[in-house]
Amino acid sequence: MIACPRSGQVYTVATTADALNMLTTTWPVADGKAFVNALEVCEAVTTGTATPEDAKIAFLEAADEAKVVYELIGLSTQS
Repeated sequence: MIACPRSGQVYTVATTADALNMLTTTWPVADGKAFVNALEVCEAVTTGTATPEDAKIAFLEAADEAKVVYELIGLSTQS
C-alpha cells in the first residue's frame, strides 16, 4: 500500500504495471535519480530485460526518495 502525500489517497500497487502507472500519473515528484531509475526499470520489465523484483526495489527506492509513505503487505512482483 502506498499513501500519496500530495493527494492523501492510498493506493494498492500489486504489479509492475501498477507501479509504472502510479509513477507516471500520481507520483508527487517528476524528477530525482531514483524516480527516473524506477521508470526505466519498470519499462524494462515489460521488455523482459529486468525482473519484477528489480522493479519492486527501484519503486521502493523512488518512494523513499520522494518521502512517499508505504507499507509492504504481500506486494506481488508480477508484471
